Amino acid sequence: MTSQSTDSQSAEGQRIDRILKDKMPALGIDLGGTKIGCAPVCDRKVIGEPKKVPTPKGADKIVDQLVELIEDARKDHILRGVGIATAGIVNTETGEVIGSTGNLPGWAGTPIKKVIESRTGLPVHVDNDANAAAYGEVRSLGLTEKACVVAVTLGTGIGGGIILKGQLYRGAHYAAGEIGHLRVNLNNHRLCTCGLFDCWEAYGSGRGFRATAKEMLTNVTVDQSPLAALLPDPPVDKVCSAAEEGDIIARRIVQTWHEHVCAGIVTLAHTLDPDCFIVSGGMAKFVNYELLKELVIDKCMPRVGERLDIHRSSLGDVAGIIGAAEIALDHLVIGC
Repeated sequence: MTSQSTDSQSAEGQRIDRILKDKMPALGIDLGGTKIGCAPVCDRKVIGEPKKVPTPKGADKIVDQLVELIEDARKDHILRGVGIATAGIVNTETGEVIGSTGNLPGWAGTPIKKVIESRTGLPVHVDNDANAAAYGEVRSLGLTEKACVVAVTLGTGIGGGIILKGQLYRGAHYAAGEIGHLRVNLNNHRLCTCGLFDCWEAYGSGRGFRATAKEMLTNVTVDQSPLAALLPDPPVDKVCSAAEEGDIIARRIVQTWHEHVCAGIVTLAHTLDPDCFIVSGGMAKFVNYELLKELVIDKCMPRVGERLDIHRSSLGDVAGIIGAAEIALDHLVIGC
């Protein structure tokens, strides 16, 4: 067989693979500290309404839940594969969680890919949840040609993904993008779930927002702010609603949280000089993007801040689901 005919067959095989990718969905699963979301994904879109279930406690129960979700999806769809986005540091070659997170205790060391493949017979790709969200967002927004895009996931914690010309940058030890653990204070004031003090996550996440609210509401009477009645753990949405209604203390809490979010973005802007940031996650809906951009410009060197765009997520809470599925499909097609 000639080299030319071999190349032709290879090209034809890739063409068929791409046709299959467009027609057969992968199941995208987004595994977080509080809930698991999943949906079949085809052509960068979820099929139907994503299913959401609470995240069980313990590695074995989480694996059982993942298998149950996969088998449930197979009742209605012929799946080409499964993409799993999980909190923690993931060896993307082996599909094992090599660095856990306080949001998923005991999850480190779990060989997710091996276990799920053995129980379902489907090809599985596992990646960090924020990496997956970043990948989905960049594809959706058509930013694959940009030199550098940084996705920031604001949720229970803070995650990040770094995309260089359309490709995920995972680092030498699979830990690139662990931006939630940038240090933003030197006073050992707040303990992060990772065991270190004063990580960005301890301030700019949902947990950080509530910690700030608790600090500012301590010793405040109900007469001064009705939010005092919500201590010791004032809900984010209640604080933001109170701020919109003119509660002065609530406004201070919201302003301070935006300054905390700004602190991490400015550090990343000066380090990576990205084309833009994409903000997603459950806390993204509470961000005032005009205020955040003003704060970033004020804190950045002019050449960096003035040229920097901050985009709101285009995919919302399905970014991780779509990104996980797309990465899995791309691995099946081209082995990227």
